[in-house]
Amino acid sequence: MKRVFSASNLPQAQLLVDHLGGHGIRARILNANAASLAGELPIDASLPQVWVEDAEQAPRARQLIDDYLRVRPLGRARHCAHCGEENPSSFETCWACGTELPPGA
Repeated sequence: MKRVFSASNLPQAQLLVDHLGGHGIRARILNANAASLAGELPIDASLPQVWVEDAEQAPRARQLIDDYLRVRPLGRARHCAHCGEENPSSFETCWACGTELPPGA
């Protein structure tokens, strides 16, 4: 296993693990419950960390995370072809049903 990112909070770490999984990279969160030890541990040790199971995939995982965290330009909302729900242009999957949205806005 190899650490690829230290998240600022647990929801961010989970979003990134899910994003990596969607690209075929198995990842997990370590230190998920260490925030309660902040102050007693160095800050690095108390933040949720994203680790990839295959160390050879670390460079690709880091690139995917960098791309994901980059500010995306705002565009028009998109409607899910499966359930019809409206989604912000930055979403990759429908918030309501989880169906993958087509790229672009």
